[in-house]
Amino acid sequence: MTMTAATSRPATEVAARIRFSALYAQAERFYTRQLDLTRAADAAALAATFAPGTAPAGPDPSPGTRYWIGKLEIHPDGEATLRTRCSILSRPAAPGPGSLRVTVVEDVLTRFDDDWLVTDRRVLRDLPL
Repeated sequence: MTMTAATSRPATEVAARIRFSALYAQAERFYTRQLDLTRAADAAALAATFAPGTAPAGPDPSPGTRYWIGKLEIHPDGEATLRTRCSILSRPAAPGPGSLRVTVVEDVLTRFDDDWLVTDRRVLRDLPL
């Protein structure tokens, strides 16, 4: 019988992975909340997810439209800043040819108290498929 030795990871690496996983989960919850507000066409609440002086941008709010986060990348930049990139897929309630849209956004999320706000957003693509 052959035994495989388990390699242990240094505690600092494990702590860094746990911290990254927690930040990823926070970013995922942030975008889920933004998409729920977009689906509800709640412009005031959606605008409140952006820092003062930052213009809201992204998929057009539309009741009945379904939204999904297609891909989310996060890059921590210090303790209170995340640089993110995500694909947002949307389909109206009555889909037809070319109705699936893909919006790619790059954000700078900054922590304010216990929440994240968009302090910079760049919409890269908003294409019908």
